[in-house]
Amino acid sequence: MLSAAAQGSDRVFWANEAGGNISFANLDGSGNGGTLNTTGATTTLPKGEAIDIATGKVYWANEATTKISFANLDGSGGGDLNTTGATVEGPSGVAIDPALGKIYWANSTGNSISFANLNGGGDGNLNTTGAALNLPVGVAIDPATGRIYWANFGNDSIAFANLDGSGGGGGLSTSGATISQPQGVAIDPATGRIYWANVGSSNAISFASLSGSGGGDLAITGATSNFAVFPVLLKTPVGTAAPTVSGSNTPGSILSCSQGSWATDLLGSSLYRAPRSFSYQWTDNGQPVVGATSSSFTASVAGSYGCQVTAENQAGSSSQASISHAVIANAFTLGKLKLNKKKGNAKLSVAVPGPGALTLTGKGLKTTNANAHAAGSSTLSVTPKGKTKHKLSASGKAKVKITITFTPTGGIAASQTKAITLKKHI
Repeated sequence: MLSAAAQGSDRVFWANEAGGNISFANLDGSGNGGTLNTTGATTTLPKGEAIDIATGKVYWANEATTKISFANLDGSGGGDLNTTGATVEGPSGVAIDPALGKIYWANSTGNSISFANLNGGGDGNLNTTGAALNLPVGVAIDPATGRIYWANFGNDSIAFANLDGSGGGGGLSTSGATISQPQGVAIDPATGRIYWANVGSSNAISFASLSGSGGGDLAITGATSNFAVFPVLLKTPVGTAAPTVSGSNTPGSILSCSQGSWATDLLGSSLYRAPRSFSYQWTDNGQPVVGATSSSFTASVAGSYGCQVTAENQAGSSSQASISHAVIANAFTLGKLKLNKKKGNAKLSVAVPGPGALTLTGKGLKTTNANAHAAGSSTLSVTPKGKTKHKLSASGKAKVKITITFTPTGGIAASQTKAITLKKHI
């Protein structure tokens, strides 16, 4: 019986009911399969697996025993969970809720839904008041509504109850869908659907709306469905927050692109969608920059840069793009200094690469400002004050050091310093 793809290890795992073991193979088709070391764990008619990549474990139910077991994905063996206080009678199918640290299972002969804490304690049976339990096989969690669903093999129905123990049980409308000895359920909260496999005569793979509006059968032309059980959903990555670009705003800056945020696997729903790999493409003014395909990029010239991150898993790929990040030139050139010997001041020409603010400062000088509205030349006044002004009046000249700062609009300031001599007729 096939289990979920182990997104963190590039492997697929499955339980061999007859062999009493857990096997695996590589997802890339290269084979290199084997049998997982389950030393310390029970493997008697293992049925219905779930993988928790975060903790590096695979869990399963042993249908012919009263054990819920696990093994470490690194091959170091496993064990049986403490299920004291919970019913374990013909367990069939497990679902993990990492947020609550629990594992749930259906008891096909015990007609109950039970749970255990993954840390080894706090076991019990879920309150399913209002819901049918007739040879339940397989469970799946809908985190959006806080419900757990299961397939009733004995009366051809899909039922549910609240995870918080308040009961709230009921049956889901499967109108329009085949439901014949269903085994195993999987949920896609994004589409609001639950899926199940039919062991009965039709061998259909069917679905129903979680809203209760009925469902239908999937088109599976070209695929084999023969005693199908325990469906698992694998979807392309789903972006939840766009990547961001960080770095300076001046040419020559090294820009970095984050991966963005992506939806995680929903273990309890048997839904796998987390990315397995990421690729990058930098753009300038919306156009791809040739060869710029790493997470960092040196913006050698001014531009409006962005990055597109593509996430990929075994189902396919999807992309998210960042907002633009402006890299603005701040290099400027000092032009001619025009002295006014009558007044003892001067005018300095400055060539700027674009719009921005210019400021001239210096000891013994008045601070002057100018706004540039476009690339071209601007003029700044060099006007003495205080002791510098007195010195000019007394000697006819004064050496000063001026600092010119250009702050491009939306960019980072740059400065230059220059020594000049002011002159005045006396």
